[in-house]
Amino acid sequence: MEGRQERLTIADLYPRLNKDHLKEAEENLDRYLELVLRIFERVEDDPVAYRQFKSLTASKPRPKMNHQRSIPSANN
Repeated sequence: MEGRQERLTIADLYPRLNKDHLKEAEENLDRYLELVLRIFERVEDDPVAYRQFKSLTASKPRPKMNHQRSIPSANN
């Protein structure tokens, strides 16, 4: 099984759904993924929108704390 990916299904995620509800959930997921693909293709075809998309989805560096401690002033 090492290196092998098993396909996860809606039924695996929601084992208590009946057949009709599983079918509806699968259809909803298919429609959602089609919408996401259409949005991405539209953005990808527009250079300005694509730059904005890349900027919005880029990994941002995590802020780091400075490990130095401040020296309390003698006046406190």
